[in-house]
Amino acid sequence: MGSLLGTLLAATAALYTLSAISHLLCVFRHGYEAVARCATRVSWAAHSTTLVLLLAYTGRMPVYTRFEFAFLFTWFLVGVHVLIEVLRENQTAGPFLLPLIAVLQVAGVAQWGAAHESLGLHHLPGSLVGWHVGVMLLGYGFLAASFVSAGLYLLQERNLRVKRWGPIYYRLPSLESLDLWGGRFVYVGFLLLTIGMAVGIAFAQGLWQQPWRWDPKVVFTVLIWLVYAGYLLMRNLRGWGGRWAAWWSVIGMAGLLINYLVVNALSYMHRYGV
Repeated sequence: MGSLLGTLLAATAALYTLSAISHLLCVFRHGYEAVARCATRVSWAAHSTTLVLLLAYTGRMPVYTRFEFAFLFTWFLVGVHVLIEVLRENQTAGPFLLPLIAVLQVAGVAQWGAAHESLGLHHLPGSLVGWHVGVMLLGYGFLAASFVSAGLYLLQERNLRVKRWGPIYYRLPSLESLDLWGGRFVYVGFLLLTIGMAVGIAFAQGLWQQPWRWDPKVVFTVLIWLVYAGYLLMRNLRGWGGRWAAWWSVIGMAGLLINYLVVNALSYMHRYGV
């Protein structure tokens, strides 16, 4: 089963890479939309199959290691994208979302050897997984959606500034709509992030009978929380939006990626597995 999972994981990463490339090509010219749409759906189907096998292999929710969390998180993001694509026939988020997914999937392939060894070694209370990890995952999903909105805003704003009327220009929503939805996604994501952190603190008091407050993961997550708190504060008190708000959202997503790719390796309380 382990070798089959590794093969499916590599195939899924390759498909997502193809999907990311085809979506990026759509930015510059017509004709790749059908390829991008097909590649994304096939990638998500392969992703779903691999996820089901992973569930059967471990017999638990796939959130106990960094690899599992990223695999479930990317499946959720692409699933929402595919649903929007089917219902609204809109692929505009693809050039920003799919490259991010492809990077995370390739990173998963790179760490599969170590991740495979730790899949069955880490078990936390089910209540912790269901509340803390689950709520944090949903919060990250909405913050990632804000990043996509911000990226689309910056692209459309540049198109208007340089008067470039390429294929992507006519498929993108207005700047006002992108700015509005970017802010709404941050509102929801920040609320879920706050709840997830509060639940994590409550569980930590009972689980760990040792100091945990200066754990690098905790400290960096608080810093990210402050970044988004500043975003909402400026938006509410100053009526702030537009380009600077979009860049602030991009910086927030960069922090989330650093938190996952770098800080987890430094944490001594959250380092449950690769």
